[in-house]
Amino acid sequence: MKKDYPSKWLKQGEQSKITKTIKDIAKQFSGTELEKIKGILNYLDNNIRACRDNNKVIKIFATRTATEVLKDGFSTGCHDTALLFVTFCRAVGIPAKYVVGINKFRPRDRGHVVAEIYLAGVWVLVDPSPGYISLYPERSAFYAENFLIGKGYDSWDVGIKSFKTWVRESDRIIGILSKI
Repeated sequence: MKKDYPSKWLKQGEQSKITKTIKDIAKQFSGTELEKIKGILNYLDNNIRACRDNNKVIKIFATRTATEVLKDGFSTGCHDTALLFVTFCRAVGIPAKYVVGINKFRPRDRGHVVAEIYLAGVWVLVDPSPGYISLYPERSAFYAENFLIGKGYDSWDVGIKSFKTWVRESDRIIGILSKI
């Protein structure tokens, strides 16, 4: 089994580049690792609104960089929220994985994205949408309810670059399930 070094997860992906904008905002997240996480979650909650226009969500789903999401000031859902969260974590020196799942019970139209961060020497799961932290990722609701699609630096690294690629992954899972 290949060793998963935390330092690998401090790198940035194409979608999660740590730009000047990201660095400038990240300066406000200080203190212990847990205080930084709380600061990031509070920042996202207070500054990024949810887009309610479903047509717009589908059109731009997983197409923007972290800096573009910040500039726009809105999220298309958990994909964008997790993207911002992992990018800010890396900007403050906390290793972070972008984790994509497709719902086990409704793979056609449901999925979720969370983060796994290296905190106090162990990997923990953070669901930045509700601000939930699970000390045991494998016991989390995320893993109970979703098939793991992939872990990467960001959505693009996992292969989700648009709503179309999300549907393709859903169809792949449905194909696998139909053979069971």
